Amino acid sequence: MSVSTTAQEGSRCGSQNRCGQQQHKFKDPAGVSVLVIYALLSFVFVGRSVASDLSSSYIGTSNDPSVYMWCLCWWPFAIAHRLNPIMTQVVWAPAGFDLAWTTAMPLPSLVATPLTNALGPVVVYNVLCILGPALAGWSAFLLCRHLTTSYRCGLAGGYVFGFSAYTMGQVRGHLPLVLIFPLPLTLLVVLRRIENRAGRWQFCVVLALLLITTFLCWAELYATMTFVGALAFGLAMLFTKSGLRNSIRQLLAPLLIAYALSLIVVAPYLYYFFQPGYPRTPINSPGAFSADLINLVLPTPVNALGTIGFFERLAQAFVTNSLEATAYVGLPLLVIAAWYACEQRREPMTRVLVTFLLLVWILMLGPRLHVYGFELFGMPWKVLLHVPMLRHALPARLSLYAFLALAIIFSMWLSAARPFWVKLGAVTLLAISLCPNLHAEFWARKDDTPDFFIRGDYKRYITPGQNVVMLPYGIKGTSMLWQARSGFYFRMAGGWTSLTPQEFERWPIITALLTRSYLPDITWQLRAFMVAHQTRTVIVSDLDQQFWEPMLAPLDSSPIRVSGVTIYRAPAEDLKTLRSVTVLEAERRNNLERFYELVSAASGYLAQNRDPAKLTPLTAERMHLLPAHWATDPDVRTKNGLYLGPWENGEIAVGVTGSYLGLRPVIDRYRDAAREIFLPFPKKFTGPRPGNGFMMLVMVFDRAGLRQVARVAPWRSSSAAARLSFQAAAE
Repeated sequence: MSVSTTAQEGSRCGSQNRCGQQQHKFKDPAGVSVLVIYALLSFVFVGRSVASDLSSSYIGTSNDPSVYMWCLCWWPFAIAHRLNPIMTQVVWAPAGFDLAWTTAMPLPSLVATPLTNALGPVVVYNVLCILGPALAGWSAFLLCRHLTTSYRCGLAGGYVFGFSAYTMGQVRGHLPLVLIFPLPLTLLVVLRRIENRAGRWQFCVVLALLLITTFLCWAELYATMTFVGALAFGLAMLFTKSGLRNSIRQLLAPLLIAYALSLIVVAPYLYYFFQPGYPRTPINSPGAFSADLINLVLPTPVNALGTIGFFERLAQAFVTNSLEATAYVGLPLLVIAAWYACEQRREPMTRVLVTFLLLVWILMLGPRLHVYGFELFGMPWKVLLHVPMLRHALPARLSLYAFLALAIIFSMWLSAARPFWVKLGAVTLLAISLCPNLHAEFWARKDDTPDFFIRGDYKRYITPGQNVVMLPYGIKGTSMLWQARSGFYFRMAGGWTSLTPQEFERWPIITALLTRSYLPDITWQLRAFMVAHQTRTVIVSDLDQQFWEPMLAPLDSSPIRVSGVTIYRAPAEDLKTLRSVTVLEAERRNNLERFYELVSAASGYLAQNRDPAKLTPLTAERMHLLPAHWATDPDVRTKNGLYLGPWENGEIAVGVTGSYLGLRPVIDRYRDAAREIFLPFPKKFTGPRPGNGFMMLVMVFDRAGLRQVARVAPWRSSSAAARLSFQAAAE
């Protein structure tokens, strides 16, 4: 929001250039022509990937879009049926879930209701994904045109923002994060107030409406926009001249009024946001979602240059995932920004803009600096980890503010008097550098909803409101879309809402389902979970049926196969004996079994005179020392909570993940034979740990200690049965 503070200088700058002299040749106050141009570009870049199959393919490459399609259906459904739309009972049943804790985009869902009812959630989702970049570019165009008084310069600046690496990266899976059009409009409204083109109360009302729109599209943008806006306000007060500084100071009271009005409107949402159970720690790791410094000049496959084999291989080193590695600016735009900074260095506007840009770049690097995947020293974001709401923001996403600043810089640079060939060359290089990936298949995927839900066959096999377990589970599948397509006919003992409720997360079977891995006595764990969550039915897609067959076969010997799914029903008498099983009991049993299997595998590995340095859970599994489907990756520490590998002096480290109460029986059983104990790893164990948070327990054994603890299994019979079941699955 920094540029708004120096609007007068910006307007003066733009009026003295060649582009500005042509401002009256084409009148389009609302920028409708630009919106059409951007919409066509968005269709060419991403929309054509679904153009031939708009209702059965969707823009995106992950399962995240299924959540937003679910939201498109949920908000109008809940309101029409007089349900609380924020506290939903149809996912994570029977407890339900507070949607204020996720990106539920209530406003777009309600606005799109007529289209959703007529065309379905997949079509509407695709349309919004195409419109998102176009709207972002259009709003940035209005801002840049205002600053430069030039249609063409505004058009170029709007493109930089609307089709940036940030927008193009996020459109592949995070629709709400592309609905950023209120940001440039907010800056434009502030700018008009500074120039006395808007009355005090008109400014308050319009700004409040924009803030409400921002919050109800993407609440995280509301929080970061407030923080970044305060930063820009301070820079403007520091760098601008006294006359303009007074105008900026007079903005403070109207700004506070507008924020107060917006908070009054969204107060019900905030009430649920801070309900008990609200996540006090970051939902996602800021370190894992930080920008890599090299990403500023190194493109990812989101951009056409990133598809070149050399660049594509280099980009694999980035810590964050492909949807969030969105810091790429490119050398041409960096050179233009530096050119502008040197050329206009005496202007207050330049000082505000450039300082703002540098600060945003520093912040988006996260709590620790990452350079080509290597983690280095701490960064200022560490302080923000202690600020409410901002602690949940992901640093890499601040790149959108950097692109807005760069859009303004580019439009201002382009508006200055300079040779035509220089401008043409700059625009050409910029178009090549920022051009999105041109392969249509990169942007979309097929909807894998089984015919069971599309044709309505579910009405013959499950009753309205019945609670079921869906496989693939959670983020591993698109069950949220399946439920939305059914008109919320059934409830799910699961779902995907950006985070897994702690009550579900503590069940060992949930970790197994979310990591596609097996546990000791996994069918027992599934039955215990089903009893606790009042369900007897599991519906598994044909795509996953073979993988989970060893777990589900003991549940129901005569499953029903129909329309792309298999339905398993557990007999009521098989579940009666598990009614008293608690989540803590299930976790303790699982931790003891897993730890014993790892110890036994390590002992067997050394008994074969194998090299301890090469020991991992996957190595042990391939040698049939661990059951099949236990290890999810080749590392010593796996993503599903196992640790098995070498230690100093030929010793072996063994570990599992769990809560302290769930891990305590493991500590009590094996501590006498262990050389060292770490909890949470890599810190040494010093005593009881408060809370129910999950942590890694690692215990170090020498060869004698391993032989000692490998002699007796906690539940010898179930362990043997599990081993036979898993080995049969592997074969």
